Amino acid sequence: MKKVLWLLIVTVFTMAIASSALAVTFKDVPADHWAAPYVLDLIKLGVTNGYPDGTFRGTKNISRYEAAVFIAKLAKAVGGEEIQTDLKALKQDVAALKKSGGLPFSGSYSANWQAGNLLAESGGTRGGVTSYRLALNTVRDLGNGADVKVNLDTMDYGFYDSGTTTTGGVLATELLDIESNLSLDLAQLGLENPVKLTFTLGPGSHQHIDATGVLSSETGVTYVRPNTSVVATTSLWGLDVSGGYIVPEKANSGLITTSQVIGAIGYNFIDVPMINKLRLAVAGDYVSSGMYSSTTRDVRGSIGLAAPLGDKIEASGTLGLGGADQKNWMLKGEVALKDLWQTGTEANIMVSKVGAEFINPTFAAAEFDFAGFDQFMRPLTNGTVNVGGQLVQNVSDDIKLVGKGDVRLSSDYKYEAPSGRLTAQGGVLYSVAPNTTVDASYRVFQDKATKDTSDIAAVGLMYQF
Repeated sequence: MKKVLWLLIVTVFTMAIASSALAVTFKDVPADHWAAPYVLDLIKLGVTNGYPDGTFRGTKNISRYEAAVFIAKLAKAVGGEEIQTDLKALKQDVAALKKSGGLPFSGSYSANWQAGNLLAESGGTRGGVTSYRLALNTVRDLGNGADVKVNLDTMDYGFYDSGTTTTGGVLATELLDIESNLSLDLAQLGLENPVKLTFTLGPGSHQHIDATGVLSSETGVTYVRPNTSVVATTSLWGLDVSGGYIVPEKANSGLITTSQVIGAIGYNFIDVPMINKLRLAVAGDYVSSGMYSSTTRDVRGSIGLAAPLGDKIEASGTLGLGGADQKNWMLKGEVALKDLWQTGTEANIMVSKVGAEFINPTFAAAEFDFAGFDQFMRPLTNGTVNVGGQLVQNVSDDIKLVGKGDVRLSSDYKYEAPSGRLTAQGGVLYSVAPNTTVDASYRVFQDKATKDTSDIAAVGLMYQF
């Protein structure tokens, strides 16, 4: 089974590496064969030369040794050696900074090489894109329940083209966020538990825009970042209570253009028949223009339920209410399976339906993520039904096979324009060293609105420290 899965991933990835006319022929690869141009590209990259008898043997299974040689040559061809050199230097810099006795910090660095529109017959420009992402965070404990956290995240600026800037991001207003926590003992006011105040200065979530035309399925991918806010949380009579003020949208000058007041109550029911434990969460918010507006506003609420169905199954559901009419509702359910069959297999399935006016068009920029995200971190949109899931197969302690997909339908459950969209991806994660992971994946994307079909083949490396 493991060998078959490995062969499937490697075979798919082999066919996915890119693009031009065949100048070298094999006895068993006719010039009009659908895979002929891709075989030539593998030769140009130095990944393969076929067999000595002049054949390619494209239907022949390959061993794990051959797969190892293939992946190693592929990584070298797409700049893997440069990535390894950069990674080694980064490790040395991190070690030097930690040894210097400064503030403790942690984070991650990822480098990716993506090739788009390789096998798809239509869907955009064929080409390659390299990118990186650096995330750093540090915490300073001030004592007495107070601390300050500083986070840096380059998000999609490693592409050097986010659709909003080409300078790599504005450090102070886009890449940094600062969080300060303070614990207040209010026993004198009758509160048994302390109140935690969290002050945050942040840029808010950021959506990637693919300006290259190469990676169309990456458009809309959201980097979740904190908004500027002040939030208070505490426990009261067995309830988890929170409330606060958030700035979901502001002008470049810093002027507040949209305000959001939030409140939430959560409670854990114990010894519930059949499921033992049930989590109920009720939340509401008030969104308005500027600091406050009694006319340009949006009031909404949500009810969420979550329960473990045994040790290996968890289920949750959310009902969002933006008005009395069903077009202002959102319904979402999710089930997670944690190695249910003791085969190292983990899976989750999510189904959602978003009403035609659940996200208020007046506040579309501020509420774009109110309905949540699909399996590829793209926001769920009005008037759609989404069905998605992810499957992880643990092959060994170091190797995981990962597949995920998402289908977006119209509100009447039809796969047609303008809402119809399909995304499917398969890949492998390999832990090559402690805190260091290499991945390879292949994605297919179909958009009914544009009538395009595109794909992405990618290799990447992530180092966590």
